[in-house]
Amino acid sequence: MVTVRLKGIHTVRAKGSTYHYAWRGGPRLPGAPGSPEFVCAYQEAHASRKAPRTGRLRDAITAYKASAAFGALSDHTARAYRAHLDLIDAEFGDTSFKVLEDKRFRGDAVDWRDTMRKSPRAADYAIGTFKRLLDFAYDRGLVETNVLEKVKRLHRSDRSDSIWTAGEMAAFNAAASKELRWAVALAVHTALRQSDLIGLTWSAFDGTSFIDRTSKSRRDVLIPAGPDCRKLMAGIARRHLIILTTERGHRPWTADGLRSSFGKACKRAGVNRTFHDLRRTAATHLLCAGVEGAKVAMIMGWSEDEIEALKRKYVSRAAVVAAVLAQLEKGG
Repeated sequence: MVTVRLKGIHTVRAKGSTYHYAWRGGPRLPGAPGSPEFVCAYQEAHASRKAPRTGRLRDAITAYKASAAFGALSDHTARAYRAHLDLIDAEFGDTSFKVLEDKRFRGDAVDWRDTMRKSPRAADYAIGTFKRLLDFAYDRGLVETNVLEKVKRLHRSDRSDSIWTAGEMAAFNAAASKELRWAVALAVHTALRQSDLIGLTWSAFDGTSFIDRTSKSRRDVLIPAGPDCRKLMAGIARRHLIILTTERGHRPWTADGLRSSFGKACKRAGVNRTFHDLRRTAATHLLCAGVEGAKVAMIMGWSEDEIEALKRKYVSRAAVVAAVLAQLEKGG
């Protein structure tokens, strides 16, 4: 077996986690040390420090992959971005920065996006990655404008009604393993994204609340643990430093592993919901419990307008139903 020795890696340990950077002050490296993803990111970062400038888009792609901004992305997001950046490089890598500033290039990029229209989500992700790349190039003074600002999305998904009902939750629980039930219940109690949930450690829970650094916003959040949540935590087997573990092997979930097991359980239960729908469900539970909209917005990382819309749609509706039922019972 060939061992690749990587020089100059800067390692930081914080709050029970270990982070590796290509050099002190350099981009964070994704994946486990020695993994192909880790080595590839290291080589890209150092190549960017030596690569001559050509005045073409490929310069921006190389610099972006090696930037601190890219290194700050979660491993899952970084993998997705890297795949789309490679597609952009293959199609437009030789394009000069001058051409990129021409508003007619916007049409070329949108035409390229439309070649993927059979998968609207993937197409939107690709053009979204391209836009972020040009944002990076603009901030570095490589282009004078970002011609991909406000490109309309192909995919339109209204998930405003995607709230888990009590019946759906009961059906899921009947079809799922206890480990999956723990994951889903903890998602509803904490409102954390899947990527943050599977990395949640026992040390983050002090018996009354969770303190966690979110992967998307890179900020610490304080999440209160109500009576039901504390009861759940008392029932979860403590098998690892990470709270949630798989059905077999007592190992922490991977994103793909949890997504796959969750999808299979939903199919068995006849439930057409996504894991992300649990966040919206969690928000409604917090609002129904009387938590202020501003505090819910802070926990969720959403705008207060989004929380207010959710409150009007679900919490107010629930209050009206309860009032009507009370009146009917009184009249009866």
